[in-house]
Amino acid sequence: SLVIGVAARITGAARQFDIAEAAADTVLSSPSPTSFIANLARTGLALIAVKRGDVASARVQYDALRPLRITLTGMNRVCGHRVLGLLARTMGRMDDAVAHFEESLAFCRKAGARPELAWTSYDYADALLRRNEPADQPKAIELLGEALAISTELGMRPLIEKVVALKGEAEHQGVAVNVAAYPAGLTEREVEVLRLVASGKSNAEIARELVLSIRTVERHVSNIYGKTGSGGRADATAFAFTSGLIASE
Repeated sequence: SLVIGVAARITGAARQFDIAEAAADTVLSSPSPTSFIANLARTGLALIAVKRGDVASARVQYDALRPLRITLTGMNRVCGHRVLGLLARTMGRMDDAVAHFEESLAFCRKAGARPELAWTSYDYADALLRRNEPADQPKAIELLGEALAISTELGMRPLIEKVVALKGEAEHQGVAVNVAAYPAGLTEREVEVLRLVASGKSNAEIARELVLSIRTVERHVSNIYGKTGSGGRADATAFAFTSGLIASE
């Protein structure tokens, strides 16, 4: 299960997933699987969910693997923090994905795990470009430069091709957010949260609707207050109407 999932991530080819899933099911349905082996099986299923873009499966594996905080072992050779980042990205939880990729970078650098560091840099850059907030593009390009340097030195040809393609997209297709598009320097995500605040939704309701953690929503709300000079939800709602972010009825 793990090998097939890793191969799919490296090559981009979706092959033999039925075999991987059957193998994982055999392990997870066993009456007494060791936690380590079960986690390897789940990691394989996680990578398959990422490849398929299967949000429901990604959520199942994320919830199962997150409490374990698997790092990197001689058997799996995949950093658990990176897997969590990929799952969060698949679920659309970009802020959580970024946090997990930061953990993976720190771990891989400390451990000297250069191949995994290269992959983390690439996956992190991809998540940043998808999130598309103001500072994300330059950081993504920096990460891609690191990924390219390592993958070139180590001869990681599949990753080299992916990095070059993503770097070209980042540099030539203008993925940076136009900060002038929204008032008070609000990002696209902050405007999205503000509109939900103005509609009367609680932080918990916003988190569920946008598939974010409550902590992430709270951070967005705090940023909104700071940028708009709001003292609370009523002020922020008034700002949303007066600035034209929400049409008056």
